[in-house]
Amino acid sequence: MPESLTENEKIRLFREKIIKWYKEEGDRDLPWRNTGSGWAVLVASFLLRKTTVAQVLKVYEAFLKKFPGPNDLLAASEEEIKEIIKSLGIEHQRARQLKELAQTLSQKYGGKIPCAKDELKKLPGIGDYIAAEVLLSACNQPKPLLDRNMIRVVQRVFGIKSTKRRPHTDTGLWRFAEKLVPTSPEDAKNFNFGVLDFARKICTARNPKCTACFLKEICSYYSELKKQT
Repeated sequence: MPESLTENEKIRLFREKIIKWYKEEGDRDLPWRNTGSGWAVLVASFLLRKTTVAQVLKVYEAFLKKFPGPNDLLAASEEEIKEIIKSLGIEHQRARQLKELAQTLSQKYGGKIPCAKDELKKLPGIGDYIAAEVLLSACNQPKPLLDRNMIRVVQRVFGIKSTKRRPHTDTGLWRFAEKLVPTSPEDAKNFNFGVLDFARKICTARNPKCTACFLKEICSYYSELKKQT
């Protein structure tokens, strides 16, 4: 990173470069990234566990067509649910978890999806990340999607290191990530999804593509690499 850059300037450049790259190279057509439905976001999060995006794309639209809301799913049998999602594997576990989620939403929230983090985290199977995803996508609240991939990018680019054994529980890291997210809801979505795609395609856990990276001029990790060569 150029010595003259302040932290705020680096944050601005980071945002701008990530959003530009995402609009040109990101996976912008994933349906759960283009919905205002909290239920659709929650469904996607459960279906994506322990499987691939390609597999989920085969069943996602059919699932939401049959179960467009929590009350629709609650009225179905587990066998009906498993029939749609069996290609994803662990369908017994998924069906049971989805039924529990739908039951809680129906009983406590009238089938609506709450737009408060504390309330979302009371739902079965929902932690900080999925709560943030619902707030971002369905509630237009600019929140960071701080999973291990975003953590890796943030730590490398900004040269910070969590002291926690489980960095995603680090409140200091969450506060820093919140500073990175643009205030515009649309920019916040493009930024978050851009960071996740960037982490998967370029800033990988092993053998990151540093020399071809569009962030290398502001990246602390790359700066350290250059000093070693």
